[in-house]
Amino acid sequence: MVLNKAQIAANKLLNSLGWSKPGDLSLNEIAFASNAYVKESNLEGSDGRILMNGNNAIITIDSKVGFESRKKFILAHEIGHLTLHKGLSKLFSDTDKTLNEWYANGKHEIEANQFASELLMPSDLYKLRVKGNGMSLDLVRDTAEYFGTSQTATLLKYKDLGDFSISIIYMENGIVKWKTESAGFPLKFLSYGSKAPVGSVAGDFFNGQGLEEKPVLVEALDWFPEDFGIEEHLETELYEHNFRIGTDGLLCCLWMQ
Repeated sequence: MVLNKAQIAANKLLNSLGWSKPGDLSLNEIAFASNAYVKESNLEGSDGRILMNGNNAIITIDSKVGFESRKKFILAHEIGHLTLHKGLSKLFSDTDKTLNEWYANGKHEIEANQFASELLMPSDLYKLRVKGNGMSLDLVRDTAEYFGTSQTATLLKYKDLGDFSISIIYMENGIVKWKTESAGFPLKFLSYGSKAPVGSVAGDFFNGQGLEEKPVLVEALDWFPEDFGIEEHLETELYEHNFRIGTDGLLCCLWMQ
């Protein structure tokens, strides 16, 4: 995997500080070394905010953010803005929307998310954790625990570095908001704004049924009926597993095994 500009910048920062594994430095210490003062405060309409003045910055994290992994990603995202975007704007204010919709935002937000992912889970170290271990949600959970990251961020990293090609679909209230997949995943067409399909685990959940705790085999045809390549996969079954995101969101992972 060839690293992009944001990932290279994250590794350069870690290397300059002598970081080699999780726990070597806290994110607050990394922020301090980047000339940023970090505080928590009650923010309205924003999860994180960075105010930059030259090479210095004040990063504010919304005190209402409850999960430590979430706070870490927000802070890493703002450090990304400081590292990559100083001089472009004095203020970046990031909402739950800009932080969650990885593939539905502008260049600077995507770059800050890429930076944050790499800062928290450097690719070389991530590959050592997942290579040769197949695909399972236990692997995602164990890897997330090792890096202190959310299952969402860890799963999105697996998309590019794991052994199996996967498709990741984010839905709110049963409606597809965004999707992304590994380069080798054969079925790619799914309309934004479409409903979670009948026959899928996600569809059952949004129709009031409970969420399955383990992966379930479903028909590829249920998820990708309009894909140009579906004729070759009419008998194909996919593993489907879903994560709750907030109160209305569901992150669906599909893979062949």
